[in-house]
Amino acid sequence: MGSLRTRLVIIFAAVAFLPMVPIAWLVYDLVEQSYQIGVNADVETALRQGVDFSRELYQQKREHLSDQLDRWLNAPATRSFLSGASGAPPAPPQPAGWSVLNLQLLDSELAVRWAAQSRDPLLNPPLAEQLSQSSGRLTLSQRESNRFLALHQVEIRGKRYYGALQAALPADFLEASDQALSILQQYRRLSLSPLSVPRQFLTVFLVLALGILALTTLLAVWLSRRITRSLDALVTGTREIGRGNLNYRIPEKARDEVGGVIRQFNQMTGDLKAFQERTRYLEQMAAWQEIARRLAHEIKNPLTPIQLTIQEMVDQYQGEDEGYRQLLSECHEIISEEIHNLRRLVREFSDFGRLPELELQSLSLNKLISEMLALYPHADLHLELAANLPFLDLDADRMRRVLINLIENALQAGGETCRIGIRTTAAPGEVLLEIRDSGPGMEEAVLQRIFEPYFTTKGSGTGLGLAITRKMVEEHGGRISVSSTPGKGTCFEIVLPDPRSEEREAKSEERRANSEE
Repeated sequence: MGSLRTRLVIIFAAVAFLPMVPIAWLVYDLVEQSYQIGVNADVETALRQGVDFSRELYQQKREHLSDQLDRWLNAPATRSFLSGASGAPPAPPQPAGWSVLNLQLLDSELAVRWAAQSRDPLLNPPLAEQLSQSSGRLTLSQRESNRFLALHQVEIRGKRYYGALQAALPADFLEASDQALSILQQYRRLSLSPLSVPRQFLTVFLVLALGILALTTLLAVWLSRRITRSLDALVTGTREIGRGNLNYRIPEKARDEVGGVIRQFNQMTGDLKAFQERTRYLEQMAAWQEIARRLAHEIKNPLTPIQLTIQEMVDQYQGEDEGYRQLLSECHEIISEEIHNLRRLVREFSDFGRLPELELQSLSLNKLISEMLALYPHADLHLELAANLPFLDLDADRMRRVLINLIENALQAGGETCRIGIRTTAAPGEVLLEIRDSGPGMEEAVLQRIFEPYFTTKGSGTGLGLAITRKMVEEHGGRISVSSTPGKGTCFEIVLPDPRSEEREAKSEERRANSEE
C-alpha cells in the first residue's frame, strides 16, 4: 500500500498547492497596482495641503483666542474695573469655536482680583517673566489635555495688570487635525519603500500558503495511512481466507465506507464459515446415511431366517427333557426380543438413510406447536407464542418430528416433572423457536458433539435423533444451536427463515431500481 499512500499524499498536496500559484500572482499584482494608485505625487500633495490647512486653522484659533482676551482687557468696562471706578468687569468673552474654562484678572503681585471660575492663579512668576519678554502677549497650548491659555498684560494708570483666559477646542477638531497628520506620516513611510511593501505582502502570503500546504500534507499523510491501514487489513483478511482460516476477523474500527466494507467482509466470512460447516455436516450426514442404508440392508436380511430357525427348533423338539425344553423356550424369548430390538434399529437406520423429499406448505408454526400439546397431556409444557408470527414454508411431518425429538429428549433428561418452555419470536426476516427445559444440563464436551450421528449419553438409543433434527432444520434453510448450564437446564434455539421477507426485499430492490431508471 506504499505506492497508494504516496499517490494520495501527492494528490492532496497538488490540490492544495496548484491553486496557490495563480492566487499568489494575482495577490502580488493587485497589491502592486493598489500601491501605485495610492502612493503618488497627487495624493501626497493633497495630504500635505490638508495638514498645512489644519495647522493654519489651528494657529488662527490660537490667535483668535488671544485677540478675544485682548479686546476684553482693553474694553472700557474692564479698564474702569481695574482702576477702581466700577464694581465689576463686563461679561467674559465667548470666542467662537472655543469653550471657556476660566477667566482671571491679576494685579502686579499676581494676586487674583477677579475670576470667572476657580480662583487658583493661572499665572505664576516664571510665566509672568516670559510674558514680559513676549511684548505682553503669550499663548500656551497643551494638545494632549486640550487646555489652551492666553495671557496678556496691560498698563492702567501706571500699574501693571494681567489677564488669563483658559479655554478648550472641540474634541473632533483636534482629532481631525491629528488624523490628517498621522495619515501624512504613514503615507511618507509607504512612499519611502515603493518596492518592499508589495513584496512584504507577497512574503506574508507565501508564508501562509506554505503553512497551509504543510498542514494539508500532514492531513494527507494521516488520511492516507488511515485509508491504507483499512485496505491493508482487508488484504490480510483476504489472504487468511484464501489460506482457509475462516475464523479470521478484521477489527471493526472505522465507521466510514471502508468500515462498512470491513463489516460486510466479516459478515461474508462468517456466512462462508457457516456455509462450509453446513456443507461439511451435510456431507458427513450423507456418508452416515449411506452407512445406515447398508447396515439396515445387511442386518435386515438375516433376521427373518434367524427368527424362523429358532421358532422351528422350538416347534420341532419332541423330546421328554423338560429342562431342555425350558432352556429352549427361554432362548427363544431372548432371541426374539433381541431380533425385535434389531428390527427397531434397522427401522431407525432405514429412516435415517432414506429421508423423503421436503413437501413445503405455508403453515403456522404456532399451530403446529399447539397441536403437539395433545401428545403430552401429562407433561409440564408452557407456551409463549408470538401473536404476530408470519406463516412459514414448512414440511409439517418434519417439523412435528423436530418438536417431538426435542421434547422427548427434554423429558428423558429431566423426567416427567421436567418443566419445558416453548417460545416463538418474530425477528426481521426470520422466526425464532426456543425449547428450554429445567433438566440437569450438559457439560461443554457433550455440547460439542451433541449433533453428531450415533453420539448418545443414554444407556439405550442409536444417537440419531438430534442428528436427524439438525438435518431437517437445515433442509428448511434454518439453523439450530444449543446452550446448557449444568444443573440449570438446556435450551435449543431454532432459527427459521421467513421467505416472504426475501420476496419483499426483492420487490423493494426492484422498485428502487425502477425509480432510479
